[in-house]
Amino acid sequence: MSRARLALTAGVLLLIASCLLPCLPFLDLSGISMPYQDPTPEMLEKQAADITAAEHRLAVHAAIAGALAVIGLAAFIYAWKHRRARKADHGI
Repeated sequence: MSRARLALTAGVLLLIASCLLPCLPFLDLSGISMPYQDPTPEMLEKQAADITAAEHRLAVHAAIAGALAVIGLAAFIYAWKHRRARKADHGI
């Protein structure tokens, strides 16, 4: 397997991972934020703390996903340029 093909595969996988990573804490946040029917003050405090923690996890996952997307895009561009240069050298 050539380096260009490996970079292309890694780039595509990193881009897919960067799209899916923020979905997990977002789904957790949507489940936590459902209101209780008759909440006690303690339940409201716990729910507010859970929502704040879930929002923090979402922000961290989004930052990691952004970094993965940049790395994946760089790998994809590297592979694309090297494959084009290789095709031009071989006259394909």
